[in-house]
Amino acid sequence: MSWQAREFQAIFFDLDGTLVDIHGPLYNAARGAIDALGVVPPLTRERYHESMARDDPWLGVPEPLRRDYVQLALAYFLAEIDRTERLEVLPQVGETLAELKRRGYATGVVTSRPGDPETLVKKLAMVGLASHLDLVITQTSLSLDALDKTASLGEAATRAAVPPTACMYVGDEPRDTMAALGAGYGAAVSVATGAASYRRLSEHEQFRPEFVMRSMGELIMLLERLREAGGA
Repeated sequence: MSWQAREFQAIFFDLDGTLVDIHGPLYNAARGAIDALGVVPPLTRERYHESMARDDPWLGVPEPLRRDYVQLALAYFLAEIDRTERLEVLPQVGETLAELKRRGYATGVVTSRPGDPETLVKKLAMVGLASHLDLVITQTSLSLDALDKTASLGEAATRAAVPPTACMYVGDEPRDTMAALGAGYGAAVSVATGAASYRRLSEHEQFRPEFVMRSMGELIMLLERLREAGGA
C-alpha cells in the first residue's frame, strides 16, 4: 500500500458486486449458459460458491467452449439484472455513501450495465441510494467491449468538473482497476464483495489495485488515512 498524503474530491463506484449483490444474478446467468451449452454436470449453487472461493471463473466449462460461455453468460446476466426490480444493497453501502456526501465528495456510479441511466436511477432510488449519487453512467451497448469503462470514467470526471487525479474509483474486479488506471485516476480501490476474491484482487499480475478492502465500511477510514498520510 502507498500511504502518501492525497486529498480526493470525487469517489466513483462500480455497481454490481461493489454496491449491490452480484452473486445471485451471476449464478443464474452461469447456470443458464452452462445448460445452453450442454455442459455436464449442471451447475449447483454449492459448486458455484466453491468455484468462486477457488478463484475459478470457468465453473467446469471446457476450454473450447469458454468463449461461447462468456458471451452467453453475459447475455443471461444482463437479462437477469434487467428484470430484477429491487436491487440488493451490500452491507454498509448506504451509510458510506451518505457519509461521503456529508463530507462534500462528488459521487457517482459508473457501470457496465447497458441502457437508460434514468431507469437505473429509479432502481437506485427504490433502495435509498440515488439521493447520495451525483451522476450515474451506463453503457450504450451490449458487448464485451462495453465492459471497458475507461472512457466512462473520463466522462465522470469531466461531468463532476474534477481532475482525474483527484478521483478514486472503487470496483470489485481487475477490469475496474484497468479502467481507473487508463483514465488517469488518482487511486484504484477494490472491494472483495463481488466475483473476485480478496486474494485475486491483491495478487493480480496486471491490474492490481492500490488498496483492497473486505467491505465498503473501510472506505471512510481509508480516505482519512490518505488525507493524513498515516503510516502502514
